[in-house]
Amino acid sequence: MKYIFILFLTGISLISCQKKVETIETTQNQPTQDSLIRTIHAKWNFKVSISNPTVSTKLSNWEEWRNYVNELTIAPNPSLSAFKHKAGNLVQKVALIRSNIPELYNKQETKARISLLETNIQNLDMHLELDPMNQKEVLRLLGAIQKNTNSIIYQFDEFEIKAKIPKEIGEDQLIHPVDTIKRATLNAIPQE
Repeated sequence: MKYIFILFLTGISLISCQKKVETIETTQNQPTQDSLIRTIHAKWNFKVSISNPTVSTKLSNWEEWRNYVNELTIAPNPSLSAFKHKAGNLVQKVALIRSNIPELYNKQETKARISLLETNIQNLDMHLELDPMNQKEVLRLLGAIQKNTNSIIYQFDEFEIKAKIPKEIGEDQLIHPVDTIKRATLNAIPQE
């Protein structure tokens, strides 16, 4: 009986030691939080360049856009709390962009691109809150935010190019939707 008890205790101690070794190995394989933050800080390199001077003038007069670009381009301090704070501020700035779009740019194409940008910034905010942070996903979202911002600027440039195209005579009348009831003649309605 004494031998069975000693054998049982030896087995339990071996199993517990093996679990400790496994947990140590898994923590050694995972990158530290500091290295993740340094990597994200190095990749936080947003550039917002506008080649069209007309678009540049209109965007410089759009206060919500300027606030968003200022918040985006200034990199936060390399700490997790600073990144969380920056992501929260970006969520607020993008929500304000949607509320006050200039008249020429206030179209469905712009709203769709702003919605995509807003979704990616909200995802970034969410991923920064996760305890084991997914570095690959955060870096992918940083690239997507840069791509979405550039896409919005390219769309504004396209609106400016289309606005400069002269209209032909009578084109405005063709663009307006045709109201068939107003244009219907009395003779066109069948009578019984």
